[in-house]
Amino acid sequence: MKEMSLADKVALVMGVEHPTGRAIAVALAEAGADVACVATSSRREGEVAANSCANEAWALGRRALALALDPLDEAQVEAAVDRTVRELGRLDILVNAHDLPYAAPVEETTPERFRRVLEGNLTAVYLACRAAARVMLAQGKGRIVNLVPLLAERGLINAAAYCAAKAGVLNLTRALALEWARRGVGINALGIGWVEGEGLVQDAETKAQLERYLPYRRLVRPEEVAGAAVYLASDAADYMTGQVVWIEGGALSHV
Repeated sequence: MKEMSLADKVALVMGVEHPTGRAIAVALAEAGADVACVATSSRREGEVAANSCANEAWALGRRALALALDPLDEAQVEAAVDRTVRELGRLDILVNAHDLPYAAPVEETTPERFRRVLEGNLTAVYLACRAAARVMLAQGKGRIVNLVPLLAERGLINAAAYCAAKAGVLNLTRALALEWARRGVGINALGIGWVEGEGLVQDAETKAQLERYLPYRRLVRPEEVAGAAVYLASDAADYMTGQVVWIEGGALSHV
């Protein structure tokens, strides 16, 4: 299906230090896109993750960039977009896979911490969308994919700040879809289930509890998310905007 090909397209993926972000970046490269692999951490481990991801894209015969930045630094985000356009020629696709998990009771969550969780999960996505759209709107076309967890749709005890932030990403996606559709930019959310080692799944006990609850009795694998991301980034999804596609193993089917 030629509409699924990403040949001659350029993608920027935020959050390649996470397994899902990396899997998506590699899948986009496999589909034909050149990729800017961006780790949303300016620490050494972020640079290592970005370089490793970019090397994998190069090995697939694609051009790639490796960048590490603070996703809340507007100047750094704008510079990443500008460098992508300068070195790879254009920007057709943005994927926001950045994530800042946080779990604590409300009475233990200070207003400062609450603001940090909102900024780290919601403002960061806003800044990336805004920077990428500047280029895409000028081109007259672009695709944006914002990843959201189950907690964008469902509440969870001891995760009020995180749930609020991710729900914000979901409605930000819908609002931007209305704002940009007539100018050729489509934006959708990719909802993902529980992924081992990501989000709030950081220990064996939590993983075991989820495996007993989920219909498939296992967590989602990053590569299972990547295929849906390729579709949403492709011309096959040109008439789709403001929607959320869930890859969650039936978790939302529970009452």
